[in-house]
Amino acid sequence: MDILIVTSRPEHWAPVLPVMEGRGASVRQAGSLEQGMELVRQQAPALAVLDLGLEPEELRKAVIDILMVNAMIHTAAVSPMTAAEFHDKMEGLGMLMSLPVDFSVQDVEKMMTALEGLAG
Repeated sequence: MDILIVTSRPEHWAPVLPVMEGRGASVRQAGSLEQGMELVRQQAPALAVLDLGLEPEELRKAVIDILMVNAMIHTAAVSPMTAAEFHDKMEGLGMLMSLPVDFSVQDVEKMMTALEGLAG
């Protein structure tokens, strides 16, 4: 399964990449939303994870832009919002989940399990 991580913090993702790859994921990274959108257009990932520190409105627009390219792409985001706030702000987008800003291996494992459940 192909996962695209769009992040301005690649150093935060480096420790968890082996976990994702160990579960069969092929991981691509982009350093900006523009680069991420280009990669989405070239080859649709199974999951696009946005970690760009976007405000809720910007995040919502970014997810909509991804879905306009391919509505079958699952999305997740790193966000400081609580689960309830995230649900309220992103309602209707069908996002897989949010990850805390200081996510752990366990958070990424949970995301992978959720994604695998959809592919199941």
